[in-house]
Amino acid sequence: QRRAEIWKVYKGEIGISKSKDNYEKPFVKIKEGIQVKLKKGERHRLIGLNDFAVLAEIWQHTDPKNPSDENDIVRLSDDYGR
Repeated sequence: QRRAEIWKVYKGEIGISKSKDNYEKPFVKIKEGIQVKLKKGERHRLIGLNDFAVLAEIWQHTDPKNPSDENDIVRLSDDYGR
């Protein structure tokens, strides 16, 4: 709700599904060295593939008077029950 994000894959390969609505779209493979920008409010899901990967997640606060925190996360689907 209050942040955009940048993901950079440093090692390995990940899958990412992005959507403008509440329906999960097919994922795209993102290789090592690639950077992905996620807009504020854009639905997204990180998907682990065959092996481990290392990536950086950078938050970009979009409202300086109301910075984002973990309470800003809206989970549409959660395989881990968070």
